Amino acid sequence: MRSRPATARSRSRRALATGFLALLAATAGLSALGEASYLVRDPAYGDLEARLAVVERTDPSPAVFLGTSRVNSGFDAGRAGAFNFGVPGTGPVTHNVYLRRLIAAGHRPRLLLVEVLPALAADLGGEPLEARMIDGSRFTRDELDRLAGYGVPRDRLHSQWRGTRTNPWLGLRFQLLGRVAPWAVPPHRRYDEGRTGDARGWHRIPEEVLTPALVAASRARARSDYADVLRTLTPGGPAERALRDTVRLAHEHGIPVRLVVMPEAAWFRDLVPAEVGARFDRWLARLAGEEGCPVTDARRWVPDTGFADGHHLLPGGAATFTDRLTAEVLAPEVTP
Repeated sequence: MRSRPATARSRSRRALATGFLALLAATAGLSALGEASYLVRDPAYGDLEARLAVVERTDPSPAVFLGTSRVNSGFDAGRAGAFNFGVPGTGPVTHNVYLRRLIAAGHRPRLLLVEVLPALAADLGGEPLEARMIDGSRFTRDELDRLAGYGVPRDRLHSQWRGTRTNPWLGLRFQLLGRVAPWAVPPHRRYDEGRTGDARGWHRIPEEVLTPALVAASRARARSDYADVLRTLTPGGPAERALRDTVRLAHEHGIPVRLVVMPEAAWFRDLVPAEVGARFDRWLARLAGEEGCPVTDARRWVPDTGFADGHHLLPGGAATFTDRLTAEVLAPEVTP
């Protein structure tokens, strides 16, 4: 009479132990996969790199435009026969890491366009403005020291990265949920920029849903986000070092580089006092001259009607910018 309950308890213990071991194995597997695959750890990069590899099957070395959300929405790469590697929330530091990844994976663009966003070039006394947007969970252990070398707080980076190793279900939760249940994650945490654009990386802003109220709110947010830093902008510091290192890395591998300042609406350009703007222009010209790479300043290329919020281009503005960049830069420098 006592053997049946004892047998049931034994089976329950075995089932519990089996489940626990399966969970440990799955956790260890996810932890290792997160360190080995950018598709898991940094989907915004991983998905774009996978799409670039597909493009290269028929176009072995297209021009690649490395940049921020301005490039992401503003460069219609398919229209230009190039590839859009714009990722929101990135800047000179992340672009340096991304280029290292691309080179390590064997990619060699015929031309590398690198965005220079004035606010992200600011010298804030040791920590780049971009550091506020960098999450250590999106980088491998080997990349953390490089980020810290550019002023990103080391303790925060390591804390975020360790979480992806000790408990990847929690540490990588946004990356994972962004794939399986994006509706449950805030838009800026979905890391889906690499799969919501077209085959060449361009993310079209759906202008048909932009109501006057939404446009007004977007412009107010842009003014709030940028006005203070642009008012006193002094470029340099870690952001400059990262940008220079990116140009030098490309040149070391035989990749020509052109720096690009993306279009801005007139009212957005007016956020920069004249003396600050002149200081930025002198800095950029000096850097480009010393590093041996030309600059395209496209800030005045698109009329104000071409913007959603003063610095992100609508599809019509993207077409205007892309066509001019193709005619003045890509056609002369890339076409055989």
